Amino acid sequence: MLGRSILGWAWLFLAGAAWLILPFSSAGNPAEEHAKLALISEQAAILPDQQLWMGVQFDLEEGWHTYWINPGDSGEPPRIEWELPPGFQAGPIQWPYPARLSTPPLADYGYEHQVLLMVAVRPAPGLQEGTSQRIAARVRYLICREVCIPGQKRLELTLPVRKDAVASSTAPGFELARERLPRPAPKGWKMSAASVGDEFQLNLRIGTLTATPQFFPLEVEQIENAAFEAITTIPGGIRLHLKKSNHLLKPIPRLKGVIVVGSGNAYLVDVPVLPPSRRAQTQSMKN
Repeated sequence: MLGRSILGWAWLFLAGAAWLILPFSSAGNPAEEHAKLALISEQAAILPDQQLWMGVQFDLEEGWHTYWINPGDSGEPPRIEWELPPGFQAGPIQWPYPARLSTPPLADYGYEHQVLLMVAVRPAPGLQEGTSQRIAARVRYLICREVCIPGQKRLELTLPVRKDAVASSTAPGFELARERLPRPAPKGWKMSAASVGDEFQLNLRIGTLTATPQFFPLEVEQIENAAFEAITTIPGGIRLHLKKSNHLLKPIPRLKGVIVVGSGNAYLVDVPVLPPSRRAQTQSMKN
């Protein structure tokens, strides 16, 4: 983590250390000039004893971006601090798969244009119809272009409590966000990983592919984010060659990430990494 932190801060300094000064050079928040945030709900009301989907929507000015849960070589992911009524509980952020944002010699993972970070909110039991509940969230985020600007915004939304609820005007955005959420791999897929020299080999026995897959690591400092992902053919599928990070100091037990195939097809990867000795032994037994 230390290596990534130093590298990330160095990049931010080179890209424009002014981001550290900008918040104090104006009475307002400079980040709001390039990113509009809103707290939205999938339903127009809270249903007693039923889960509610809410989310923070980012509308980013052309050329600006924010970050995924693993931001890559620099940056930080958004954080949401909830202010909920008594008895309410908020789940974790559901992260849509990102885009690879190349800034040679580095690469980041994040979002451009628009992204909705969804969260499931569980209301307190026994809510009475006809009342209303105020839900607030303080969002801390970083947006970048040639410079990076940290921002924070307090958002709130008051919703009535009803026995029947209709979809809100922002409900279509939730459906679009769900289409970008990684899901479990199809049952017919077989995935494995091995540590070989300076790379991880991710084997995907998934049949014929119509598009080149991309791998996004969930853990920082495991692979070189900007390195080219070479692909070779293996029986029943393909092998992705992922260059190990220069900051990786010890073997990793599992390779976790998201594999994106084509447009809108994102799948979770969580496989044990076969160490070199076991890989060689397994290969010898096969021969």
